[in-house]
Amino acid sequence: MAVGRLALAVALALVVGACGWQLRGAGGGGFEGVPVAIGGSIDNRFSNRLAERLRGLDATVVEQAADARVVIEILEASSRRRTVATDADGFASEYELRYQIRFSLRAGGRAGPDQATFSSQTVRTSASYPADPGNLQGRDAEEEDLRRDLRDDALQLLLSRVGRRL
Repeated sequence: MAVGRLALAVALALVVGACGWQLRGAGGGGFEGVPVAIGGSIDNRFSNRLAERLRGLDATVVEQAADARVVIEILEASSRRRTVATDADGFASEYELRYQIRFSLRAGGRAGPDQATFSSQTVRTSASYPADPGNLQGRDAEEEDLRRDLRDDALQLLLSRVGRRL
């Protein structure tokens, strides 16, 4: 019985793999071989992280918009923390951290006549975390880790939206 199920699973995997189907996100999401430029007034760490993610999707990151098929213009990347709960003494006991990226997609110098673009979109991520007033360094470290995770999640959302337009 178990051998029959295993044979069925292998046969199904071969049929699905042979037709070219793949899980969403398993491929490059339309970025394979696409020359992409990154624009906007963003810091180098953010730009480098976006370029790294694009290269991970097999895009070709170029410096000049004239060499690109599309230009991802980062209009704003920001984060904000707010208190969502307080203790009996009025001190914060839980914070919420929000991260957002506002961006646009425009055609580069190597774009075809039907290249899709959009003027401005925003992706947002958020998460809550407990605050320990007695451990400020631990709280700051946790906040920084969470901020990095939220930035990466927001970048993934951005790349998903751009990838659908390629």
